[in-house]
Amino acid sequence: MQVLSPYGKDVLTELKDIYGFNSVEAAAEFVIHHIKQQYQFQVVSVETLHIAYGLVAKLKADGEIYHLKFASHSMQENPDQLFPWLDYARKQGIFLPEIIRATNGKWYLSPLKNVESDYDVVYLMRDVPGKPMERASKQLLKQYAEAMAQFHRVGFEYAHPVLGADDWTWESQWEDRHDLRNDLKDCPLISQELVTESMRAIEETEVCVLPQTVIHRDFRFCHVFFQDDSLSGVIDVDQSTQGERLLDLCIGLASSSSPVGGSFLTFEQLQDTLSMYHRCLSLNESEKSVFKGVLVYAFLETLNDLSQENASEQDINMTQILLRSILKASEKELLGSL
Repeated sequence: MQVLSPYGKDVLTELKDIYGFNSVEAAAEFVIHHIKQQYQFQVVSVETLHIAYGLVAKLKADGEIYHLKFASHSMQENPDQLFPWLDYARKQGIFLPEIIRATNGKWYLSPLKNVESDYDVVYLMRDVPGKPMERASKQLLKQYAEAMAQFHRVGFEYAHPVLGADDWTWESQWEDRHDLRNDLKDCPLISQELVTESMRAIEETEVCVLPQTVIHRDFRFCHVFFQDDSLSGVIDVDQSTQGERLLDLCIGLASSSSPVGGSFLTFEQLQDTLSMYHRCLSLNESEKSVFKGVLVYAFLETLNDLSQENASEQDINMTQILLRSILKASEKELLGSL
């Protein structure tokens, strides 16, 4: 059994403090018992334990690959709304993992008891083949932009609420700007002059109401898988909620194909990806008017994440270089032909 911890977490401490397991072996035995009891598989083995923000057990069950995910209830306060949405979106042709119902018909069933943790939304999903793109190309970026646009379009059409814990709007992010500024103060690899210039751009950006749909909340490149140069799936969907889709788009553009990696695109590739998204699902005039400020905010959040996760100096510097290019560009240069 392989144990992975991409954010550098202490595996045993996480298992003990968050989930109440005394060892990796105990966690694996617990998972196997739960799967056999609630999903009636006969032969189950744990291939990988993946400890990040939440716990994922990669399983082989009756010869097929599945993933049992322990997700945060604070991220998704209403999983009874979430799982029907994911099923609906998958049936509309979006490449989302299939969520497997337990034998009693429930979408998720937590086996955790008496644990001081909110990671109690536990669900089983079928494996998504492939991996994130290793190098950006126009062909792959086009598929990424189309997948995000399709996700948002279906969210506009979906008739039921999908409400996570956070209020994901530009107004709520803008109101939290001082907290973000404070978080970045003591980051030795991050230019405080760049942070000051970025905060000025954010302060000058209008606060307005933007179109809302169902958003992924973390539509980063590391969560979009490809196989044989074709998009094969979108993962980490348990944070989906109602929100302003421009936030999804900007977080994606500032992201990487690695969970702790710096920004992935060149300035020109960022423009191209934005343009491809816009052709699939047009941004309105309000979204265009605040796009630069929202994108700058997304880059500051990315820098904060990189600092918190002890990312490499190279990844932090790459992200700062792209942020400087964005700040120097006029709105017309940034938006291109939109």
